[in-house]
Amino acid sequence: MKLFCRNRKFFLTLCATVFMAVPLFSEIAFSSLNLNDKDEVLFSLSHKISGSTEYTTVFKGKIKNGRAEYFPKAVTCFPERLAVFGGANNLLARNRYGRAVYDFSEKKLKWLSHAASIPENAASPLPAEISATGKWYCELERVDVFKGRLLVTEISSGKKIVLNDKAPFSYSSVPVKWSPDGNNFLYEKDGAVYFCNPELLFRGVLIQEEFRKVGNGAIHNVVWNDTGLITYISKDLIFQVDVKELWTLGLYGEFIQIGKIIGRLPHQFDGVTDRFWVNKDGSEFIIVRGDEVVTYCKRQKDEEGGAYVKIIYSRSFSEKQMVPLKFDAFWSNMGEPVLCAKMAKVGSGSQYSALYTIGSNGRMTRRIFVKDTHNGISISPDRLYVAITTGENTYIYSVKDFALYHQINGEKIVSLVWRDNGHLILGGVRNVTMLSLADYSSEALFASSAKKSWWNESGEIVLSNQVDPEPYVLNEASGLWRLSPEKEVKANLQNENYRVFGGSTRNTVYSNALYIRTLAGKITTLPMIARSAELNSSSNQAALVFDADESPDGLNAILSICNNYGIKCTFFFNGEFVRRYPDESKEIAKSGHECAAIFFNNIDLTNKAVYNDAKFVSKGLARLEDEFFQTTGSELSLFWHAPFNKADEKIRGEGAAAGYSYVDFDDPRIIAVGAGKTKVAGSVLYEKFDLIINEIFATGADVVPVSRLR
Repeated sequence: MKLFCRNRKFFLTLCATVFMAVPLFSEIAFSSLNLNDKDEVLFSLSHKISGSTEYTTVFKGKIKNGRAEYFPKAVTCFPERLAVFGGANNLLARNRYGRAVYDFSEKKLKWLSHAASIPENAASPLPAEISATGKWYCELERVDVFKGRLLVTEISSGKKIVLNDKAPFSYSSVPVKWSPDGNNFLYEKDGAVYFCNPELLFRGVLIQEEFRKVGNGAIHNVVWNDTGLITYISKDLIFQVDVKELWTLGLYGEFIQIGKIIGRLPHQFDGVTDRFWVNKDGSEFIIVRGDEVVTYCKRQKDEEGGAYVKIIYSRSFSEKQMVPLKFDAFWSNMGEPVLCAKMAKVGSGSQYSALYTIGSNGRMTRRIFVKDTHNGISISPDRLYVAITTGENTYIYSVKDFALYHQINGEKIVSLVWRDNGHLILGGVRNVTMLSLADYSSEALFASSAKKSWWNESGEIVLSNQVDPEPYVLNEASGLWRLSPEKEVKANLQNENYRVFGGSTRNTVYSNALYIRTLAGKITTLPMIARSAELNSSSNQAALVFDADESPDGLNAILSICNNYGIKCTFFFNGEFVRRYPDESKEIAKSGHECAAIFFNNIDLTNKAVYNDAKFVSKGLARLEDEFFQTTGSELSLFWHAPFNKADEKIRGEGAAAGYSYVDFDDPRIIAVGAGKTKVAGSVLYEKFDLIINEIFATGADVVPVSRLR
């Protein structure tokens, strides 16, 4: 959507000065208290955050001298993000409360780190790229709204090294690509791509960065193929780079182009907006330009060097009533190119996933089409199977004929990853399980969440979801999990030293607080978690606004993001937009966002040569109202701003006489993502809309339409 916004400085100032408050969107509640004779406490914590899956985590704490000896540690491990590493021997699970590794051979879950406090406004954990060896991982550390530090971490020591202290920040990806063997990686920095060997980096003997440059561009200008070679596209030229060249020719990178030219594209490639994938030997390519044009091409067998590639298929992606959000591609085990598309339905923003094959005859054929697939598509390492989750069902398709191979029902899956070719890890809202494709058997690994918890006679922790027939039992000493038909034990809230209970709180983020009553010695009653009982300030709000006045470009992406985070924005319309784009106007109205007014057309109302009628404003607003109702069947809310936000007191007064309240963009609670005084195409706020939403949530404000600002 061609929507424009204020500058970056405005938004940073806004976040620093306005949103120092408590969120309406976050709600934390404690339940299921249990106290044993060792002064240990179990309790459940449910955490609801807009745009994030709600779940209940069991925590364990220890009381000493009337207080919590340490901040309670999570027992259940919700799989917000999963990754397999170390030769498929280990599973890394990350969530807002810490990181844990499950060892498949020992069947143990070991926590690597625990949160030091309850992350009240937390979103999902940031993405990380883990090496196949399991020795290192790369991640972004947030600096501000738009900037982060790119780090590589040595897992064994915890030592971190900064690769780029001014990396563009993202909640969805890390500008890093690991080699298939996990021994080397490529990373993006300052408009160029560099090569790194982490083993040498942490030993302090890696050559200087300037001699490790692969070429100019972004991380999407390069890919690794299955053999460990690098394919690099520079403008219209395709290069193939052997890692050995990076060591031998790196010193001469300023004078000699690393790699050999293996082909030439008929167009320029932009690593910021375009994506590409290669087959096993680097002879075939799928290129997606700007999430619009899909091209499948091959290198000419009888041509060398910079010969143009042969175009097999090239045309705009089209799926009725759908707008593409993200693409991926792979070559099946039979050598057939497969395009994966994640899309949003026009109007609702609900997400769909589809797979297509592209034949040598130049035709693209849709093979699989599944709705409500927020987790997208996961492909087995051997590229024989594809797993897709939707609602409480998970489907596994055979890539050979794209027929349904197996279906798993009964639990919402929030993350999934292939352990190896024959086993799929399902991160459900209740349990993390492993499915065997050989016999469809399912093995329980550990509990994702639990409503209740208690100790059995053996001192083991029992975790119940009140849905599954058998609860999980955790032996803390051995770290082993198992399913067992344990009977629920009545909650114990008192021993000879303490009594624990849930009580009221003055903190509006929390529904309640947990308290410790000392029964022996000095009598005290203290909150178990101090923050949960602290008085906080009243909640704050922010409104995200857009002008629908020029073009509908990007509308569905905006609606999809809003749908994911469960927020409603305000769209200001002018009559020309409604007349030119009736379908898009209906989409916005049906989506539940607030619809307000600009004017019937884009004119400067302060220009007296144009505006010379005392009723000009009321007539223009009335005409817009009628046009909007006839087109959408909905009424506009009685809020408006003048075209270009140019209005004097007389103009505002005439709008008020017509029943409209004027929206002043100088109000710091209004974030003009696509509206206001300044109009700069491709602005930072529009392009980084998801970052804006996360920043608002992190600073503790609720996103509401303009009409609900208090």
